[in-house]
Amino acid sequence: MAEPQNLVALFEEYAALAEAVQRRIIEIDNKPEQKKKLRLFPTREAAELLGISDSYLRRLVLEDGELPQGEALGPNRRGFRLEDVNLIRRQLLARTGDPRYRAGRDPAAGDRLQVLTLCNFKGGAAKTTTAVHLSQYLALRGYRVLLIDLDSQASATGIFGFHPDEDLAEEDTLYGFMRPKGRPLAGLARPTYIPGLDLIPANLGLYRVEFELPVRQMKETNFRFWRLLADAIPSLDERYDVVVCDCPPSLGYLTINALYAATGLIVPAPPSMLDFASTGRFFRMMADTLADIEAFEGGPPKRLDFVRILLTKVHTTDKNQQRIAAWMTATFGDRLLDARMAHTTALDQAGNVKRTLYELEPGSGRKAQERGVDFMDRVNAEIEALIQAQWQRRRAGQEAA
Repeated sequence: MAEPQNLVALFEEYAALAEAVQRRIIEIDNKPEQKKKLRLFPTREAAELLGISDSYLRRLVLEDGELPQGEALGPNRRGFRLEDVNLIRRQLLARTGDPRYRAGRDPAAGDRLQVLTLCNFKGGAAKTTTAVHLSQYLALRGYRVLLIDLDSQASATGIFGFHPDEDLAEEDTLYGFMRPKGRPLAGLARPTYIPGLDLIPANLGLYRVEFELPVRQMKETNFRFWRLLADAIPSLDERYDVVVCDCPPSLGYLTINALYAATGLIVPAPPSMLDFASTGRFFRMMADTLADIEAFEGGPPKRLDFVRILLTKVHTTDKNQQRIAAWMTATFGDRLLDARMAHTTALDQAGNVKRTLYELEPGSGRKAQERGVDFMDRVNAEIEALIQAQWQRRRAGQEAA
């Protein structure tokens, strides 16, 4: 009869094996450097990122030798690095003054930093998938983006090629900022392999926040745990256009901080009855929690520029999901994003190699990949439009004044 096993040792062994598999996946899929890097964008895709036709981009590059010429991808095919695309965008803005070439916000016009929080306390709602794809989508279009991983499971951190509990110390995560006399928030941001996209990573040590903040709240009379992140956001103002917060599947101290820091809220929710019910309870818990905080503070209530529910993991041919999606649309109306994140084979394929749809090289499943990217682009473009609408509204208000 086998001896009983020590659970601590057993779980540590299993964790090490799982981490080894993930490391190997990244190394194999990113030869020869064995670390993640962003692919080149063929002329057609580069032109789409710039908002121009591919024929116009070819003509620009041909006529102006000072512009990036791209790199050969094969006979009569060239690819551009994202740095090249951003340089061409800046040149087009300088030459034409056309605001469509302006990436991100214009602080001189009163555009304020946007903080988008993605949360829902039910796991498996595609919060991280949404947060990472949104962050990359904006960065590919020239926005300066910071993604904050507030989930100690560190899924977003892992997608960017980090091995959270091997490569990072607790002090490298938001825990390093939230502890007493912690590090400056801006000092935690580190560049990723995508130009314009920085990351504040997470690892298991981040979960200590959930134990330490309530202790501080009991010991320090004037300590407002929910304002830690919100009070530090202004330190990011000159560096970024958009901050994206990827929350854990709970309404804990980290999530409440992300809610208080937010200017906009996106709640991903799959169209299933269990998820529908869970989302309703999530809103009830948020209402109760924020009401308690507002009663304690005695000040004005927390306000957001927008709140939207995003239908995720949608199987487009599933009639049961279609029925529930129709109920959700009838219930929430324009509080629901029109675009939906479809569950596609391309999204599964990307996840299997710890990539996003935007990182996949075009291959044999090109049509499936283009379909997946199209669904994702519609979601992200609608969220981008919500951000842009806030900037335009404030500009209009300034002009009227």
